[in-house]
Amino acid sequence: MTEMPADPGLNLEFVDEALSLVSDAEAKGIRLRILGSIAYRLQCPQNLHLFQDTKRVLTDVDFGAEKKQNRAIREFLVARGYVPDEGIYMASEGARHAYLHRQTGLNVDVFADELYFCHRIPFKGRLDLDSPTICTTDLLLEKMQIVEINLKDFKDTVVLMLEHPLSNEQKGPKSIDVDYIIGMMRQDWGFYYTFTTNLKRVPEHFSEFASIREDQRGVISDRIAALLDAIEAAPKTIGWKMRSKIGTRSRWYQEVSEKSEQY
Repeated sequence: MTEMPADPGLNLEFVDEALSLVSDAEAKGIRLRILGSIAYRLQCPQNLHLFQDTKRVLTDVDFGAEKKQNRAIREFLVARGYVPDEGIYMASEGARHAYLHRQTGLNVDVFADELYFCHRIPFKGRLDLDSPTICTTDLLLEKMQIVEINLKDFKDTVVLMLEHPLSNEQKGPKSIDVDYIIGMMRQDWGFYYTFTTNLKRVPEHFSEFASIREDQRGVISDRIAALLDAIEAAPKTIGWKMRSKIGTRSRWYQEVSEKSEQY
């Protein structure tokens, strides 16, 4: 079991529960992978201290899963004392489960087959790339797909890009798979626009970290530049080129509020 180093911004009991859920589900053949802030901290143990100034209070845990395991996931979590929100499950047609543990107060969300807020992040066939979290490539996509991105998302991305190098294929889960990202960006102009716009802004937030050294800033900036260059150099599909001519005159993303209302 992966251990979570001390971080005053997190409720370690909830972190332990998240890790326990992944492990116990795995023993039953169920794939649950942690998303979000916990995942970033688990994936960046060498730079965990950089997260500590966020002072975030953990109240929920998000998981990626596959829809074909929906029934098994539901039975597993109910047996652990979690109460499902039937409305969310029905409204999303099984794409999202929401649960509340009445004793601990922990909220658990499960996103089946994909995380789809502003843009689609697929999970099918990718959950075996790493454990207990989704892989680092998908963690980067998770943050950079947010149109109304906030400071905590930029902070998380700074640390992830410092901790993990780029690679030209998925050489294990502890690198950023450039080829996979290019494959998504060259087909979808909307995702490309959101992703590259956000990634370009990441270095603006170095000043939020008093302990980041100049050489570390250089590492992050170089990785960002290399990823952006690779995305720009990749040949784009006809659909991408046609959509790019419209640009931001037409909305290029799913509004999170609309998606939440559906759920």
